[in-house]
Amino acid sequence: MSRKPSLRNVLPREELLSFSRVQARDTDQMTVKEQDLPEHEEKGWTVLRHNKSSVRIHRPKPKSDLLEARVWRVMYKMGFPYLSGPGGGQLVLNNSDPQSPTQQLDVVAIDDEVAVAIECKSYKNFRKDTRFAEKLAKHAGIRGGFAKAVEADYPLEHKRQIGTPVVTWDLEVRDNDFKRADEAQVVLFDEQELEYYEELVKHVGPAARYQLLSDLFRGKQIRGLSVRVPALQTRMGSLTCYTFSVRPDYLLKICYIAHRAKGKAVDVDAYQRMLNKKRIKDIGAFITDDGIFPTNIVVNFEDARHVRFDRGRQESGSGDTGGLFGWLTIDPSYGTAWIIDGQHRLFGYSGHERASTSYLNVLAFEGLSAAKQTELFVDINSEQRRVPRRLLVELDATLKWDSEVEEKRVNAIVSKACMGLDESQSSPLFGRVLLSDMRRTNTRCVSLTALASALSKPGFFLIRQKKGFREYGPLWRDDPMVSLKRTQLVVSNWLGTIAVEAVDWWELGADDGGGLAMNDGVTVCIRMLRSVLDHLDHDGRVGALDDKDLVARLDPYAKAIGAYFARMSAEKRRRFRALRGGQGQDTGTRECQAALNQEFERYQPDGLEEWQQRVKANTNDRARRIIDHIETAIQDRVLLMLREEFDLDEEAWWYEGVPVNVRKKVRDRIEDAGGGLEEENFDLLHYEVIMRQHWPLFRSVFAFGAGKNIGKDRGTGWLREIAGWRNTVMHPSRRDYLGLDELAQLEHYRDWLDQKLAEPMDESA
Repeated sequence: MSRKPSLRNVLPREELLSFSRVQARDTDQMTVKEQDLPEHEEKGWTVLRHNKSSVRIHRPKPKSDLLEARVWRVMYKMGFPYLSGPGGGQLVLNNSDPQSPTQQLDVVAIDDEVAVAIECKSYKNFRKDTRFAEKLAKHAGIRGGFAKAVEADYPLEHKRQIGTPVVTWDLEVRDNDFKRADEAQVVLFDEQELEYYEELVKHVGPAARYQLLSDLFRGKQIRGLSVRVPALQTRMGSLTCYTFSVRPDYLLKICYIAHRAKGKAVDVDAYQRMLNKKRIKDIGAFITDDGIFPTNIVVNFEDARHVRFDRGRQESGSGDTGGLFGWLTIDPSYGTAWIIDGQHRLFGYSGHERASTSYLNVLAFEGLSAAKQTELFVDINSEQRRVPRRLLVELDATLKWDSEVEEKRVNAIVSKACMGLDESQSSPLFGRVLLSDMRRTNTRCVSLTALASALSKPGFFLIRQKKGFREYGPLWRDDPMVSLKRTQLVVSNWLGTIAVEAVDWWELGADDGGGLAMNDGVTVCIRMLRSVLDHLDHDGRVGALDDKDLVARLDPYAKAIGAYFARMSAEKRRRFRALRGGQGQDTGTRECQAALNQEFERYQPDGLEEWQQRVKANTNDRARRIIDHIETAIQDRVLLMLREEFDLDEEAWWYEGVPVNVRKKVRDRIEDAGGGLEEENFDLLHYEVIMRQHWPLFRSVFAFGAGKNIGKDRGTGWLREIAGWRNTVMHPSRRDYLGLDELAQLEHYRDWLDQKLAEPMDESA
């Protein structure tokens, strides 16, 4: 007798409303008698509310149950007509045998096109599972029996597509696991991808089902969805495209949105923003009010085999019309058409009563590469609105991945690596990188642009080109995928070691007392990685080391930097956080280099010794006193000379001697301060402007340089130089220092000026 598999505990959707409410909770709940409460409290239950003669209690669902509930809830919201009930589904291997063994199915979902049996695997903490391959094979083994059971219990004229995905939570999936899953036709989803579908289904409702099916059954044919529509075939440059009209409900089934939020950083085809729920709602209201869309939905048929154009009869004498009329046959599979532009307009029809009666105009390309799709997306959206810098950095991962220009490939590698650091649960930057469609929080506060900028600097991948020879950095590999993995491993371990040593500070992010796991702090850490790599390279080409050996060589230095951060007092941490921008990062890096030099004597990066000398000499305090002296001396002499030159009346020096632009700035300053005298509100560079305006008057006193007829540009250059130094020493928050040679030159200017001002004034000047 042949085996007859069947399914149990798979119920119609309408019978599962109460269960859906239970699955929506993060806690288990039950009602007990008052006298039984202490017994349950010992088991972790707490009181939710007191009833008249009983108590409603609850406790958090176990992680395994919570994962199954979340997966089930997503499938329910996607509108599958049949779903597993409480406790999951059961696959009875032989329905004719009362003693037949059964296979537990965590979540089952069935419609007229597909049937999926989902296995959920959760772990207490993020870790590897040495038996995962074995569990994967066991789940894949149910496919045949599950398919037969579905065919017997839910018969149709055609066969459904069968899926056996696995959803994991806190599992570190290895490359070999992905390989085995592909061989077994099992699609793996992690917790982040589950979050994606939870968010997507909130936005678009049941239409999210077709996005899931595109991931599960990419390239497999959708039964009964072939369509033949009138179309115009045209060319745009070298690209073939079609213009036609189609119902939204049809387009929703065959289209796939390449959300960046969905895929991993290694997915070269992920470029679009997550859908905006409010925008979709507004568009739905617009449709209800008989609104029309004058622009096309832009899609790409990735595989030309899914479309066929049959040229129709053309009018005689029509000449060159720029296109051909005919009939377009679409024989779709899941994920046939990728939306390049217009996703909100399309999903505005999701669940709308007019989805099956309205028509949308479509511009469809054929066979565009992922990079070309991304480029087209940028072109369209750049015309409509500014594309944010963070989004452009993310798009580098797609646009430049296959570039022949090495600098562009580096941009792609860096972009993918940064997004990968955000996505990997083993990364210290997991959930901390701020992407273009995310809001800043105290934890997610490291911008993609700042991280990518730090990693893109010379020294990591490309160093320099000299006499036609290009020198490569330690993270460079000719294969971009190999370089990507190396970059993620090295950076993740480097930052991870620092984070472990200074864990309390790192975990704070941008919260009060934080400052290490923020843009400037992480940038300093990345700069230190580059500095240490350069140091190690002097002892031998670290680029030749394999990934693990390189990480091992870096580890002692990362621990030392982390320990330095951990030792910082609250005040020093506050000062470190105040280091902002390029100058602040320079100072923070130098301070870390100095600390590392105390641990490793041979570590002597270029410029560190001079910087330390400048700090020891406390050049800024000395320079500040000298600049104050110079500024006061200039003020006294310039105002005296103006008053003597323009002595018509008391205010003539102001109106005749001071240029109008300087007068305006001085008056603005007086107004902001709420009062004051004109002569008290000049800047150093204001005196330069006055001198240049009346150069013959001031040349003999203030011209620095040889020659009696020296010009005003050269003669006042010393003032501009001092003004630059003044910006350094008068802003202590920048914590930058004047060099000893700069201090010496400043002292020289002071001595020269004092000597000039001590000379008798030339009445004939």
